[in-house]
Amino acid sequence: MRLPTVLLLCLAALPASAAMVSFHVTDQTDPLEVTEATTVFVNGHLVAHFELSAEHPFADIAVSMPAADRYEYALCGRITIRAPDGHSETHVLDDGASMPDPNGRRLEALAADGFTTFFLAERRGEQAPAPADLHKTNVCSVPTS
Repeated sequence: MRLPTVLLLCLAALPASAAMVSFHVTDQTDPLEVTEATTVFVNGHLVAHFELSAEHPFADIAVSMPAADRYEYALCGRITIRAPDGHSETHVLDDGASMPDPNGRRLEALAADGFTTFFLAERRGEQAPAPADLHKTNVCSVPTS
């Protein structure tokens, strides 16, 4: 089969470093969660969005993106939980960190510290350590009314 000239020109224009990385981002509700809306950005690009609830408690998204020298992620969104006394609490997600080469990894969106800290990690056993450089990103816009 002969490739059209336009396709050949497009392929020739791709830089040799146009390697791709592929990984998964998974998320699931905690027993205390009522709803969750989380958006994941890597190097400033939206790569995943989750809308979780009792009816949809789990999501797994395959991500493919250009390889980079560094990978910085931000988690943006809101999680509503049912507090032990029965009232609802909404927590804003605005956390980020760097991550080692994500290629081939299965990263989970996790919460810690009473739903005040959010990060991506590979779970090893029951606990997954938060990244050492975890920080508030201040890049997530929160709608106000």
